[in-house]
Amino acid sequence: MALKILHTGGRKKARDSVTFDLKNGADHPQFSYGRFPITYAVNFQGLSLSVDQDKGMYHYRRALGNWKTEKNVSMSNGTLLIHPVEPLNLPETVTDFLEIGFDPIMIEPEGKCVVFVTMPIEIGIFLESESGESQILDIVSYIYPKYSMYGGSSRGVITRHHKSSVYYYPPNVRNYQSALLKLEIENRTTGWVNIGRVVIYQKGLTLYFDEHIAASTATVIITSPDVATVTGIDYPIREGMTPANRVFVSRKITPYYNVPGMLNDTSFTMDMGLI
Repeated sequence: MALKILHTGGRKKARDSVTFDLKNGADHPQFSYGRFPITYAVNFQGLSLSVDQDKGMYHYRRALGNWKTEKNVSMSNGTLLIHPVEPLNLPETVTDFLEIGFDPIMIEPEGKCVVFVTMPIEIGIFLESESGESQILDIVSYIYPKYSMYGGSSRGVITRHHKSSVYYYPPNVRNYQSALLKLEIENRTTGWVNIGRVVIYQKGLTLYFDEHIAASTATVIITSPDVATVTGIDYPIREGMTPANRVFVSRKITPYYNVPGMLNDTSFTMDMGLI
């Protein structure tokens, strides 16, 4: 059954900063993202990583379950950045699109609402030189990806698929497994519309983080019962959040969709159904 949401009103000039109570999630262990000394070690929920220096060479080691890697790094000095990154890199680059299915929402004619869904997260380890140039060193994930197809094989988009509940307020999440996606949904039709999924292009997944959460924002403009445009927004969901380093590499043409015209910068047009 679709959830009936009647959040309406005029468009605000500035986005509200989200606040929420973290008490219910106090028992969740929180992963520490941020900037660290180059010789740094992590031992957290089965993940161990470290950078040691030996005879002028830095040596990186990482293990998470059966996934292990070691790398040698030559640099004079620098820092280690550990940031949440877009969940579209492991076990290899299969797609540039994330599809999130959620409990369907009924939105009234010309109505607006704001909801939150969860999305999977990956953890990026970056090297940053003294000059400020950064380079991805490693990416790890606690969640093995699942893939789907939005549309059909002759006209569709390969997506990384994730199922989420839908929330009116930001839920507490394990910040090493999940991030929040804030959806600002607007129904520009003159009839009731059901929506139960969004497809977002990786370029639009601009992540921010703080000591509790990682999050991204997107707008969803519904123009017919079966068509909506999803646009990633470079904006934190609340004040004081830090922008995460990007892994996305801009391409002139992405090989993971076969419907020309659906993709425009950070916007993806869903014209093959909203449920």
